[in-house]
Amino acid sequence: MTNPVGGPPVPPPPSGNWQAPPPPTGGFNPNFQQSSVEPGPAPGITYADTVTRIIALVIDAVIIGVIGWFVGFVIGVFLAASTGVDILFLFVGGLVSAVISLGYFVYGWTKMRASFGQKFLNLETVNAADGATLNQSQAIRRWAFLWGPQAVIGIVPFLAIIAWPLEFLYGLYLLYTVTQSRKRQGFHDMQSGTVVIKHG
Repeated sequence: MTNPVGGPPVPPPPSGNWQAPPPPTGGFNPNFQQSSVEPGPAPGITYADTVTRIIALVIDAVIIGVIGWFVGFVIGVFLAASTGVDILFLFVGGLVSAVISLGYFVYGWTKMRASFGQKFLNLETVNAADGATLNQSQAIRRWAFLWGPQAVIGIVPFLAIIAWPLEFLYGLYLLYTVTQSRKRQGFHDMQSGTVVIKHG
C-alpha cells in the first residue's frame, strides 16, 4: 500500500483486511485454458495442461513422421518400380504411415498408459471414470478421433488440396474443446471416455 504523501509504503492494517488484487482477466493465458479446471482426481495428480499436451503431441508426430516416411518410402519405391505405377508411392506411403501411427498410439496407451511423447513429459492417457488403463477398442476410438482425419488424407493424396484446410480446422476444434473442459477433455477424449493426467 503506497503512502499518499510520499515516503515508505504503509504496511497493511493489523486487522488483516488487506487483500491482494484480483488476478487480471483477459489477456494471454499460457495454457489457453478458458474454463476453470477441476482439482486432480487424486493427490499428486492433475489434469494435464494444454501446452504440455501440445508439446507431447509434437514429439509423437515427429517420431511417427520419421518412422512412417522411411518405411513408406522404401515400400512405395519398391512397389512403384516393380509395377510401374507411380501413384502407389503416395498411396502406400500414406497407408503405411497410418498403420504405424495406429500401432504406435494403441500400443502406448494400452501397454504404457502413455505415448512416448507423453511419457517424456510425465503424462498419461487413462480411462476418465476410474483411471484404468485403456482397453484396445477405447484406444483405437481415441486414435480415430485424434489422428483419423489426417490418416485418411495421407492415404488418399488427391483429397489433400480440399481436405487439409478442413483437417486444420478440426485440429483447432479439438484444441478449443480442451480449453472449454473442466477436466481438459477434448472432443476426442469425450468420444473415447479418456482423460490426460500429469503426475507430480
